[in-house]
Amino acid sequence: MTLDTDALRKLLCERLCEDVRVTRRPDGALMLRTHFQFPDGDRFPIHLAEAPAGGLRLSDRGHTLMHLSYEHDVDAFLDGTRGMLLERIMRERGLQWDGGAFCVDASPERLPEAVFAFGQALTSVFDLTQPSRSNVGSTFYDDLADLLTSLVDEDKIQRGFAPDAPNAEAYSVDYHIEGKGGVPLFLYGVPSRDKARLTTIMLAHFHLHGLQFESMLVFQDQAEIPRLDLARLSDVGGDMISSLAARKDLERKLLQRVA
Repeated sequence: MTLDTDALRKLLCERLCEDVRVTRRPDGALMLRTHFQFPDGDRFPIHLAEAPAGGLRLSDRGHTLMHLSYEHDVDAFLDGTRGMLLERIMRERGLQWDGGAFCVDASPERLPEAVFAFGQALTSVFDLTQPSRSNVGSTFYDDLADLLTSLVDEDKIQRGFAPDAPNAEAYSVDYHIEGKGGVPLFLYGVPSRDKARLTTIMLAHFHLHGLQFESMLVFQDQAEIPRLDLARLSDVGGDMISSLAARKDLERKLLQRVA
């Protein structure tokens, strides 16, 4: 089959011109109609105006953050690891802040490229909320910290705790939480096989030296840990939470042990 490149080019031009167009709202503001959309089907609202320094400005007028706020804490989203990932996306995609809005400036001649770059950028921003392997791995500890402080008073939590055991600096506990009856809870986040193995070594070390403690292991995804590594960890560890999504399970088990 021989492809008619001229016919394909003509078809693309016709369809793209048909699907991407400028409309004027009742208030006089200009908007671009595109096929970029959020997972729930709402289209990205891309507003078009004159940029302060000349040229054109594409802006979402804060709609992206508002959309995120329906299911996420926007302040937490802008902080920590996700905040750093957001800054990287903005830098790589040429996004700017305009109050609480994302925007990008372009010359009129570069408007077509700017439209697609802006749509891709907003998609990347929204993707930070999705549980992809890379995002979950990089934000797991931030999300765990937020979850713990929402369930337990911060003054009862010590992060990076050095236990009373030989070579303590090499056996840091992710979270030391005051437990009932004076028995502390050592809580570890386990996002990977390597962390599962390291935690096994640490807990075995504590048991060997007679420390009195309870332990809890919160996985990124327990199903991703190889069975043999999980079996070794279960021999020395206490309660296991399969993932951060099992919030109710974590809350129930945590509150049973926290003073």
